[in-house]
Amino acid sequence: LRQTILKVNSLSTLKSSNNGIISRAYSLFQARTPLQSSFLRLASPLVEQVCGFKVKLKLQKRCKDCYIVVRDSRKYVICPTHPRHKQMSMVKKPKYTWILSHACQSKIKPW
Repeated sequence: LRQTILKVNSLSTLKSSNNGIISRAYSLFQARTPLQSSFLRLASPLVEQVCGFKVKLKLQKRCKDCYIVVRDSRKYVICPTHPRHKQMSMVKKPKYTWILSHACQSKIKPW
């Protein structure tokens, strides 16, 4: 019985001494001006993170719920059940989509 009382007393003094240290340390980090308060405050997330599209050359449906949509000359695979299945097709660079009206093979260009 005497040992348990000693243990309880030592724990209470330990808690009180730690509490003082913690409160002093906390007071050091407390902000006193508006500038410091905005600096020390945790930033709340403004946007909820979601799965982005994977850019692929060949699209494939990965489950029965995936479906293909065409928007702005690009194909998209959209899946409402598994957002990680979202894909979109690559778009060619404009320089690879040029249509040549005639071929010119001379060393000196006419222009």
